[in-house]
Amino acid sequence: MSVETQSLLDVLERAQKPDRLGGLVKEALVLIETVLSRLGEESVAMSFNGGKDCTVLLHIYAAVLFARHTQSCQATLLPKPNHLIEIPSLPESSSSSSHAQTNFKTSITSSDNSINSQFSNNDSPNSSSNVIHYQPDSNLPYPPIKSIYITAPNPFSKLDEFVLDCIKLYKLDLYRFGGGMKNALEEWLNTEGKGCKSVLVGTRKGDPNDNVNILAPTDPTWPQFLRVHPILHWTYQDVWDFLRELNVPYCSLYDEGYTSLGSTTNTSPNPLLKNQNSSSGWDPAYMLKDASQERAGRH
Repeated sequence: MSVETQSLLDVLERAQKPDRLGGLVKEALVLIETVLSRLGEESVAMSFNGGKDCTVLLHIYAAVLFARHTQSCQATLLPKPNHLIEIPSLPESSSSSSHAQTNFKTSITSSDNSINSQFSNNDSPNSSSNVIHYQPDSNLPYPPIKSIYITAPNPFSKLDEFVLDCIKLYKLDLYRFGGGMKNALEEWLNTEGKGCKSVLVGTRKGDPNDNVNILAPTDPTWPQFLRVHPILHWTYQDVWDFLRELNVPYCSLYDEGYTSLGSTTNTSPNPLLKNQNSSSGWDPAYMLKDASQERAGRH
């Protein structure tokens, strides 16, 4: 089952409202449309790990693609590129891409189905040892969304299941990597991701490694592409306002007291949401009153 097209139209319509959320949605739509117009859809990919922030970003990205590939969208709702936005050029990489593995084992399946600090320099040196390729079966009008999912160590099974659900919901052409992020990106960009020039990332201010610009090339020692951060200036409350107002599907762990998701070994429900009167013993993530405590369940 694919996401309802009306849900994607709702995103475009929400951007027309003159309030804070409307402005944030419009800025994200315009930034994504600008990148697509300059670099081409075939050069853009999405980093998706099933967390709340990249779920917001995926839904917005899908709305842009839907607007580009359907005749049913009103012209007034179509995102327009901003010619004042400057796309940074990518520096020459100081690390040789020729050392990337190009013969990794890939399992292809058809599924029914930034880590919040995306592209952190604090990466594990371990090479990704296994890759699974999921191909979408969807009737959505836009081409499959190039996607990469680099799992945390000991990932939550419910998070994995939600990512698989999103493959069909949003028409993701997704590669799932385990192991270190840097090596996984290098492998992907030198094989199935070849030609990718930019990656949409769901980083927000307040996340680890959030000291970035909205458009930021990777460091010279990393695989080279442009990181695009359309929701960089969204708050925790903005994220939940968007998800709940637009009825966007999200990982069920957020209804069980979790407010930030890492590994099963370093993440617990947020203690501030403990509620003995709740059936699960926890209030949902959107009820957290102090956004500065978003990561209180991390240890």
